[in-house]
Amino acid sequence: MLVLVLLVVGAVYYIFTRNSSIQNAFHSIQESTQDAATTSRVRTALLLSKQVYPFDIKVQTIQGEVTLEGQVPSEQVKTVAGAIAQDTSSVKKLHNNLSVNPSIERNPDREHLGERVADLEIKTLVTDALSKNAELAEKHITTEVKDRAVTLGGTVQTVSQKNTADQIAWQVPGVRGLTDNLSLSDAQAMPESADDKLARRVEFELYSTKAIPLKTVQIHADNGIVTLTGTVSSRAEKLLAEKTAKSVEGVRRVVNGLAAPEEP
Repeated sequence: MLVLVLLVVGAVYYIFTRNSSIQNAFHSIQESTQDAATTSRVRTALLLSKQVYPFDIKVQTIQGEVTLEGQVPSEQVKTVAGAIAQDTSSVKKLHNNLSVNPSIERNPDREHLGERVADLEIKTLVTDALSKNAELAEKHITTEVKDRAVTLGGTVQTVSQKNTADQIAWQVPGVRGLTDNLSLSDAQAMPESADDKLARRVEFELYSTKAIPLKTVQIHADNGIVTLTGTVSSRAEKLLAEKTAKSVEGVRRVVNGLAAPEEP
């Protein structure tokens, strides 16, 4: 029986290695599978671009060479689409056959799909960032994203952990809103104080400027007095943070303890 098996295996191997048509068929299937994967990666990458995703762009891959076809409204969009495709892994060569038509309209169906892809990307980034935080890695925090607004659920132990989770979510690019449905464990269950709420409003306004590095800034509120500590990249950022904090309703005074490189 063993001899028979060895003979069969040997015969199959011999036929495969000697028969060029079988080998060619095998390589053709392999290349076809790789091309399909490349096409999928390029399409996904294009959907992640705010400039490109609203337009119908056809992607075809043959032996690693990608061809883009369709209409876009400007040379800039054409260039961006080409750069995205070229930078996608496994693309050996790019043929950018997109034509420019300034009157081309955005496809509403693709815009909806693009927003959905953006939501999924934000969800992935938030979930990954939460899992990498030492305080929150073992917590079961759920993340939902709709229209780029993040909703956090689950249970944490302390108010500090709630605030950390919120801050992590706000720091993800593209987040437009945040709903914190995190609950505290029984031992820590207590309502959020007015000072904590004020600090969070200040944090949100600082985030909205897109210029203040929240990772290195701490915010504390006490009876309407907001204290900013930590480090920023410049004196301009320090002054912007103070001005922004002062603009928040309920803030009576700002103590600016931020350190900037230009200052002694």
